[in-house]
Amino acid sequence: MDRFLTGNMFLALSMLCAASSQVLIKRLLIEVNADSIDSNTVRALLEGTRPWRGGTAMVMVVVGFGFWILCLGRLNLSYAYPIACSSVLLVSLLSIVFLGEAMTPRMWFGTVLILGGVVLLMPQG
Repeated sequence: MDRFLTGNMFLALSMLCAASSQVLIKRLLIEVNADSIDSNTVRALLEGTRPWRGGTAMVMVVVGFGFWILCLGRLNLSYAYPIACSSVLLVSLLSIVFLGEAMTPRMWFGTVLILGGVVLLMPQG
């Protein structure tokens, strides 16, 4: 497998881990009714009814960062970062599916604008 394809695979995995961990952490924060993060909130996240979820979310953050490092070893940062920023769409979709959040037309328009900016940032050639 060539470096470009491998780098893009690591980039996709990094984005998936990051987006999934954010949605999982948000779900846990909703469950413990956390308005702020302090030691009690962290304890509730790790010792709640399903403590494996807090640990899983943290592992996903670390694994996603590992994939990001592997990606950067194979791709130019000027290429990888704009694509990684497009994970805003992935987070939006996952939050709708798993958190039941609503997206208004205005929010979708903003997401499309962000993605358009990402496309404009991508290097040519």
